[in-house]
Amino acid sequence: MASPGRLLRAVAAASVVWGRAAVAFGEGPSAGPSGAATMRSEAEEAFARGERARRAGRWEDAEASYRAAWKADPRPEFAGELGLSELALGRSRDAAEHLRESLLYPETLQPAAQRRFRAGLQKAEREISSATVAVSRPEAEVFIDGRRIGRGQGMYFVYLDPGRHEARGKLDGYLDDVYPFEAQRGRESMVGLHLEPKRPSPVAPVPAAAPVARAAPPVAPAPVPEGRSAGTVFRVGGIALASTGVVLGTGFAVAAAVRGGEAEAQAAQIRERNGAAACLSKAYTEPCGVLLEMIDARDTLKAAAWGSFIGAGVVGAVALSSLLWAPEPGKRAVRAEPLVASHGGGVIVSGSW
Repeated sequence: MASPGRLLRAVAAASVVWGRAAVAFGEGPSAGPSGAATMRSEAEEAFARGERARRAGRWEDAEASYRAAWKADPRPEFAGELGLSELALGRSRDAAEHLRESLLYPETLQPAAQRRFRAGLQKAEREISSATVAVSRPEAEVFIDGRRIGRGQGMYFVYLDPGRHEARGKLDGYLDDVYPFEAQRGRESMVGLHLEPKRPSPVAPVPAAAPVARAAPPVAPAPVPEGRSAGTVFRVGGIALASTGVVLGTGFAVAAAVRGGEAEAQAAQIRERNGAAACLSKAYTEPCGVLLEMIDARDTLKAAAWGSFIGAGVVGAVALSSLLWAPEPGKRAVRAEPLVASHGGGVIVSGSW
């Protein structure tokens, strides 16, 4: 019979063997608090380095460490600290993007962190511009200044540097829509992209041989009322038509401004309720659809205003040009003749108008 000491040694040896086997197959007991501290993830280690650099005022080192932590594990806290470090370095647009990302899930942040990140976002937004881009075909690709913004959404919110920008929507089978706009510091631009389907080129039918017909006698021109020349009638009608175009263009421009203000108010209301990315949620499908309709109406009215102004300008120019080719009866047409002298030159304009 084995002695108690030998039995205890055998049990201990068996325990060591089974313990090593369990560790080898990943079945060992979980590490304690000290073990967890030594096995921190790469993201947590990088975040800790960023915290030390931030407290020491080394913002370049803090930004690099926070970025490494955020790339390894995109937690809202990591994104917010990265945004604050970018703000301290003067990179306002990057800071706004990361701070906004950190606030998409505010319930995961401590109240103190929420306040810091919101204050930082407000400060960054005062230095840059933003744009809400609504696209009529959600499956279209959206670009701003050639940089791909996304695909599969009806609306996008982006931060931009102040200045001139160009939004573009692309989709197979549809014509590209391009929208140039001016982004102003501290303000939001409302951009609408409307993609129209491509129409196949019609095949022209081969014309059949037409029968030879006799030429009709020339039609005499309609008599001009006595006392009024054709040029005068043309000028009066043209100026009246141009004036109507100016009035219509002004009305369309005022209506477009009103619609634009309504769209900005609607966008601000949506953001106040659920942040800048509210339109990504199905709960906001209806208000975001209303916003898209407002932007569409604003762009349509703006295009109508420009069309009216341009049409009025063309008609007015043609009407005034009739002074050159259709003067009043008994008056000479307006002529312009160059004059060259030894001490200079010029143009002599003569005639009646």
